[in-house]
Amino acid sequence: MKRVRILVIGAGFLGRALAPRLAAEGDGVTVLSPRADAADWPDGVAAVRGRQEDAALVGELLARHDTVIHAAWGTTPGSSAGRPAVEAEKGLNPFLAFLETLQRFPAARLLFLSSGGTVYGDPEKLPVTEDAPLRPRSCHGAGKAAAELFLGLRAQDKTIILRPSNIYGAEQSLRSGFGVVRHLLACVAEDRPFQLWGDGNQVRDYLYIEDFVEAVYRLALHPTATGVFNIGSGIGTSLRELIDMVGEKAGRRIRVQEEPAREADVRQVVLDISRLRQTVEWQPAVTMEDGLARTWAQAGH
Repeated sequence: MKRVRILVIGAGFLGRALAPRLAAEGDGVTVLSPRADAADWPDGVAAVRGRQEDAALVGELLARHDTVIHAAWGTTPGSSAGRPAVEAEKGLNPFLAFLETLQRFPAARLLFLSSGGTVYGDPEKLPVTEDAPLRPRSCHGAGKAAAELFLGLRAQDKTIILRPSNIYGAEQSLRSGFGVVRHLLACVAEDRPFQLWGDGNQVRDYLYIEDFVEAVYRLALHPTATGVFNIGSGIGTSLRELIDMVGEKAGRRIRVQEEPAREADVRQVVLDISRLRQTVEWQPAVTMEDGLARTWAQAGH
């Protein structure tokens, strides 16, 4: 595989997990984030504090890197629910500012993290393939779908759109309306009820963080990969099933506080990962049971 210089935009759960793995093979990995602190990163990863809207700073970084992984988005499905202006201000507009700077570097390869859990809405067929229509039901999903449309203006051989499923792991922070596994673990640790919106039969595709990182790593270093890729397990798990599984791994029953269903919530989505498997010979290595056990143990419980 060709050695590349990689710029990671964003130091959240996904960006923080990706950078060390990429540094193992790249000629240099730089992370750009308002929260970046050089002391927090391992050898081989340079941290730069700043925002993607800073055209001068981003331009300077793009001049020194040939591949960009965009993993920064300021909203979650819950935080911008019913608030399209918030989605624009914190999610889409900062990305478009970055994209405007990127236009000066047409040779740069971009991997953009979209959202396989929200952009499809409720698919007509499961598992859903990458060529299915985008019908988001949330402002967050609409923002990601809009970003994908803007990326259609770039040279397609320099652009990869990643649509990850629900990624989970021990280092995931607690954010409103995002990361159900993280919320369930917090409920267990703090002995408080879990807010269950709807009947609990909503089906999602969950993927352990290490499997996600390996998939992105292979795509980033693949010389000819291009287009759209779902990244998930390809297996559907209902919320009720997930609650029971987390409780089993934690060794205690999770209390549930039932709430009315929310209009923007997707009923069921499971990703078809055939294209990813065929392109980079990747497949999930960690089962849901093992991933939940690792997450619980690594969180210090």
